[in-house]
Amino acid sequence: MKMFKRSQSVLILILSVMFFYACSSDSDNPIDPNNVTNSTATLTLNGSGYTNKSVTLSNGLAEYSVSDTVTAIQFSGKVDNDTLYMAIIFRGNNTGTFSWNDETGIILYKSTSTGYYTYLGISQGTSTVSTYGSVGNKVEGNVNGKLIEASSLAEINITGNFSAARISDLP
Repeated sequence: MKMFKRSQSVLILILSVMFFYACSSDSDNPIDPNNVTNSTATLTLNGSGYTNKSVTLSNGLAEYSVSDTVTAIQFSGKVDNDTLYMAIIFRGNNTGTFSWNDETGIILYKSTSTGYYTYLGISQGTSTVSTYGSVGNKVEGNVNGKLIEASSLAEINITGNFSAARISDLP
């Protein structure tokens, strides 16, 4: 769990940089974050108020951290009255199947009218990356597993596919 807390810190840093890049106006950037076509995660959620809920999150961006040797992929969107932010984290910058553990998994932040919830997928699932494109291309794959809410231990089962635009590596 200690390594996952470090990974959470890395994720927050990576997401902050991703949002910075998404708001930049650098014309040398091959990805236009305001026009990211088909960069979505199409998911089915079960548990914690969702029953076979089909969800499409958008704004998918993938970034590799060279110093941490970690790829983070983030998506966001609205589901009914909830706002969801999802990050898929895995070691390396290549294709493969990654079993969830302290270094690899999913974080799902859920913002509702009653509060904020953090669901961690670090032990019961896999992320499969089928395509890992160069900068300006796609990182694609699927996820399948169980997420546990950090304080209440409520569960969400998640399955689905993702496709995100890869932005420049973080040094």
